[in-house]
Amino acid sequence: MACFDRADETHELWTRLKEGRNQLMLAPRRIGKTVLLNHLQETADANGFRALVVDVEGFREERDFFRQVCSAIHEEMGTGARVLTTLTERFARLLKGRVEGADWRQWLAQTDWQDFADHLLAHLNDHGEDAPWLLLVDELPIFVQALQAKNGDGAVGGFLYWLRNVRQKYRSVRWLYAGSIGLDSVARRHRVEGALNDLEPFTLGPFPNDIAAAFLADVAARRGCAVADEAASEVLRRLGWLSPYYLEKVAEDACLHADGARITKLVVDGALDRMLELEKRLYWSTWREHLDRNFPEPERTRLYELLALVARAESGLGGDALLSGMARGAQALGAIELRDLLDTLLSDGYFSRGDDGRYRFRMNLLREWWLRYVVL
Repeated sequence: MACFDRADETHELWTRLKEGRNQLMLAPRRIGKTVLLNHLQETADANGFRALVVDVEGFREERDFFRQVCSAIHEEMGTGARVLTTLTERFARLLKGRVEGADWRQWLAQTDWQDFADHLLAHLNDHGEDAPWLLLVDELPIFVQALQAKNGDGAVGGFLYWLRNVRQKYRSVRWLYAGSIGLDSVARRHRVEGALNDLEPFTLGPFPNDIAAAFLADVAARRGCAVADEAASEVLRRLGWLSPYYLEKVAEDACLHADGARITKLVVDGALDRMLELEKRLYWSTWREHLDRNFPEPERTRLYELLALVARAESGLGGDALLSGMARGAQALGAIELRDLLDTLLSDGYFSRGDDGRYRFRMNLLREWWLRYVVL
C-alpha cells in the first residue's frame, strides 16, 4: 500500500526528529504504521537523515535486535557496506585480540551484546555529522514481550532502560519506535514506564472523513471505477473507524462487483457484507492472534470476556456495567484490574470511549465480525 496523504503526519514527525526528539508512535494494527515508516525511510534523504527500518518481530534475544540493525545497514544503498567495513575496523582496533580477522557478524556472536551494541551506536553517532542516522524500529513491543517470555520479567526493564541510556548517550542517533501494541502498555504492565520518559508520544490515527473518501476514490480510480457520493458515505458509516487497510479492501471488492464503472451504495453494501464472510477471515485474524500471542492467562481470557460483553451491547457499556458483568465467581475483577484491561483494549485499537463514558468497538465491522465468529 502506498502512503496516501499522510503529509501532515510526515511533516510533524520530521520536524520533531530534526529537533532531536525521539518518538514513540502509538498506532493500532491496520492503521498504516509500517507504511508510514517506509515512507519516512524513502523521504529521509530529502530531510537530511539516513534512515533504517528495523523490524524486530519474531526475535527473542537482544543480540538478534542488533543483528537486524546491522542487516538494515547492510541493505542501505550507497553507504551501508562502507559503514559496516569501518565498524569492523573499529572492533578490530578497540577489541584487539578477541576475534582475529572477524567481520561484524563474528564480533556480535563472540562478544557481549551490550559491548557490541555500544560500539555500533557510537560508530553511527560519530558518522552522523552530515546526515544523522534514524532507526525506525517496528514491532518493538512484540520483541520486548518475547524477550520477557524467554528471559523473565527482569529482561524487560533491563533492555528498555539500556535503550534509554544509549539514546541519551548517543544523541546524534535518532529513534522512532512503533508497534501493533503500545510500548507504553507493555512498560506499564512491567512497571518500567520510566524507561520511556524521554520519548515523545505520537498518535497515528485513522483517516478523517474527507481523506478516507479521497482514498476510496483513488483506489477505485486505479481500477477504472468511480465512487458515488452516497456509496462513499455508506462505507464511512459502516466502518466507523477509517483504517486505510479496510478502506482499500472494501474499494477493491466493490470494483470487482461494480455495474459498469460506477460504484453505488448497493455495491458497497455488498462489499461490506462480503468483508464478514468466512473466506475473508484473514482480514480479521490478526485481532484474535494478537490476544492469543501476546497476553498470558488469565489476562487473555479476561480480555476476551470484556470484548464479548461490549460486542453484545450495541450502544456500548459503561465502567460500572462492565465491572458488574465481570464480577462473577472466584475470579471476580476489581476496579483497578478492569481499568488496566480497558486501557489495553483502548490503546490496542479494539475499543473507543465515548463522551458518555461508554466503551464501544472502535470499528463497527470488527464488532460484527466478533459477534459472528468469536463470541460464543
